[in-house]
Amino acid sequence: MNSRGQAALEYLMTYGWALIVIAIVVGVLVFIVATPTGGVGCNSNQPGKLNVVSNNIIDTSGLGSIVLTNLTAGTMTAQTVTASGAFAGATYTIDGNMTVGNHTLAITALSGAAGKTSGSFVFGYKDPAGLTQSATITCQNLKQ
Repeated sequence: MNSRGQAALEYLMTYGWALIVIAIVVGVLVFIVATPTGGVGCNSNQPGKLNVVSNNIIDTSGLGSIVLTNLTAGTMTAQTVTASGAFAGATYTIDGNMTVGNHTLAITALSGAAGKTSGSFVFGYKDPAGLTQSATITCQNLKQ
C-alpha cells in the first residue's frame, strides 16, 4: 500500500469516528429536549379505531379539549361517554356526529381537584357494522 492511500485511510478512520460520536451526542440531546417534562399526555387503547391526535388540557385545572380521529371507516353511532378518575363528573361536548375524521371533545367543567388530571374517558359506540365497541382515552398528568 502506498503512503497516500494509507494517509487517506487514517484520515477517514479518525474523522469518521469523530463524526459518529458527534451524531450520537446530537441524537441524545434531541431526544432529551423533545421528551415532554410536564403537562398532560393522552392516548387511546384502540388507536386503530379512535386515535388521540392532540390535547390542550391544562394540567392545573383539567379543562381543555382532546382532538380525536375516528378511524372506523364509518360513523360511530349510539355513543356513550363515561368519565372516571379526575374527569369523573366532567361536563363535556363532542363536536359533530363522530363521522370519519377529526372531532373535538371539549371539557367545559370539571369537579375534580385542581392538579389531579389523571383520568379516562370510555367511549361506547356502535361501529359501521352495528357491533358494540369501546375505546378508552386515558390522560395522565406528566408532572405527578
